[in-house]
Amino acid sequence: MVLKHESEAKLLQASKQYDAALKEQDLDKLNGLVDTNYIIHADGITLHADLKGINEAKNYWQAYFDKYTFEHEVLAGAVDKEASAAFCFWLDRNVTPKDESVFDEKLTTKQTLPSHKLGIFKHEFASDGKIKGTWFLRQFSKDEAARKLKNAPNFTEVKVHAPTYKGSGGIEPSEARSQKQDQAAQAYAKIWATGDPSTADAIMAEDVRNVDLLFAHETSGRAEFKSMIHSVFQAWKSEQENREAIAVSAGNKAFLHWTSIGVEKKEGLKNHMYGLEMLVFNEQCKISEILVLRQPLESQKAELFGAEE
Repeated sequence: MVLKHESEAKLLQASKQYDAALKEQDLDKLNGLVDTNYIIHADGITLHADLKGINEAKNYWQAYFDKYTFEHEVLAGAVDKEASAAFCFWLDRNVTPKDESVFDEKLTTKQTLPSHKLGIFKHEFASDGKIKGTWFLRQFSKDEAARKLKNAPNFTEVKVHAPTYKGSGGIEPSEARSQKQDQAAQAYAKIWATGDPSTADAIMAEDVRNVDLLFAHETSGRAEFKSMIHSVFQAWKSEQENREAIAVSAGNKAFLHWTSIGVEKKEGLKNHMYGLEMLVFNEQCKISEILVLRQPLESQKAELFGAEE
């Protein structure tokens, strides 16, 4: 969305300040930025219980600083004024364990090589403009995959060149473009809410890529995307689908936060999960790329995860 209101600019600025705290490893920048009852919501993958209050949040980030060297970079962002939310798509470049002794088990040299991790933050704001909660999902570093996953996906199978997502993609912002992209994002969310991909032809490029950044799976092309939707809903009984927020950037991006409650039909397993996604648009305002970060299904957890740290 083209920023028309001072309140939107404030949300975006607060999101940038949060990232500055990570980039500069200066957690005092969170003082006055987050609410007294601030929560970092558990992603169920790298964090299994909500962190409550600024002290728990600072301890969490300080532990990350203590374990790794990295370069934090913001690639894109957007705000949803109606939902009082701001999104940030970010890259932690060259994530490298500082000292092997901080881990319980011995890792190979290959498992401790530098990693590039992509992630999305979604910050929710209180009425006073302070961040009251942060939702996040991110990729694994090489050492995390080695320690946490029994059956690690082959992350080399999906190619994502992070620098290409920085900024507006050379797109000139306009209100008309923003409205078209918002309509496309709303229609995309409806596909996943209903299981009906009939609108895909109108909102997606023919060669659209759908990339699951956490589970290293990719579909290529509109036809394959529609086939995937049919397959998912054959195996899934939806009980509740919520679009928590949709934010359109001033350039060529849109962000979604969704929650889903349903049952895996074959396994009979109940799921309550969430995801964060970034949509990338082409010159014609059609979705050309979908980058997905989502929680695992209950059936996937046993296959993926080994002993936790």
